[in-house]
Amino acid sequence: MNVLLDVTAAMRPDLTGIGVYASNLMRHLALRPDLNVRGVWRLARHKRRRWLPLHLASPARPYLPLLSGLNLTGHDIYHGTDFRIPAWGRFRTVVTIHDLVVHENGLVDGRFAAEGIAKLERTLFRHRPDRIITVSGFTRDRLIGQYPALAPITHAVHLGVDPRFAADDGMPLPEAIGNRPYILSVGSVEKRKNLMATVRAFEEIYRHHPELRLLIAGGSGHGAEDIDAMIRSSSATEAMVRLGFVADAMLPALYRNATCFLYPSLYEGFGLPILEAMAAGCPVVTSNRGAMAEVAGDAALLADPGEPDDIAAKVLQAIGEDGERGRMIAAGRERAAYSTWDRCAAETVAVYRAALE
Repeated sequence: MNVLLDVTAAMRPDLTGIGVYASNLMRHLALRPDLNVRGVWRLARHKRRRWLPLHLASPARPYLPLLSGLNLTGHDIYHGTDFRIPAWGRFRTVVTIHDLVVHENGLVDGRFAAEGIAKLERTLFRHRPDRIITVSGFTRDRLIGQYPALAPITHAVHLGVDPRFAADDGMPLPEAIGNRPYILSVGSVEKRKNLMATVRAFEEIYRHHPELRLLIAGGSGHGAEDIDAMIRSSSATEAMVRLGFVADAMLPALYRNATCFLYPSLYEGFGLPILEAMAAGCPVVTSNRGAMAEVAGDAALLADPGEPDDIAAKVLQAIGEDGERGRMIAAGRERAAYSTWDRCAAETVAVYRAALE
């Protein structure tokens, strides 16, 4: 089977989200003897092409989406990893839909939501993929709830986690972090990540454990200004540290040395940091809804993201002395070990075969 995989999302110095997905999927598909896979990237991103060799072991070539029928030939499947597929071409198409956050009122900027819905529906109904992959059962349910006619061609395929998160590479933490124990939050600082509830929960945790800090790793997104203002005015402000965007190479050490990983997001299409923390042996407290509960299973403590007191109670339980921490670490490692990129690649190939039927 000859496959073209869109790796445009990997054209950046440090990968997050969809870039992590595209690069890992490319790497593991390329290992399969039943596939001939080649990466492609949209020509409009040519200024970023220098970053691809950092993340891909094999070369990729550019293409013009509007001329895809001419410059993407001789292949069976085109897989758009980032919500998009070409308008036309002599191949079957598969597209990955990562989330339906544009349909969630109030979680993203209104203009971004309107533009996102227009792009999504152009892909789904004008370009008409042969098969759709969603990264969780939750996202599949959201997609077919919004567009019921797509149910027969939509498949949920979980993401994997890189084994480097489970390995102790000996990388030290930056000196600025110091030796004080900390709770870790990873993700862009934006409304849907529920950082305001995280701050409120940490204030209660801090009353019981004044030795702890809250480290927030992630760049600024929609609503970051309000979150920063809340941190500045908090009774625990001296114990909360905004690290900003953290390089991917530093993440395993951050997870590994954390007392607890806190991820009470309001909405995720998947929630890859949950698996990363579990692989690193860090107890996880996350939301009791949507993709977070699906990804975490019974290996994490699940809290109501709308209740800071419940979030705080679950964290206090996770870091307590009653053996819960050890149980969570073991269960988390087991769940992360099952969630491999090889498994993701194999299930993705099954969708390719369905598209060719």
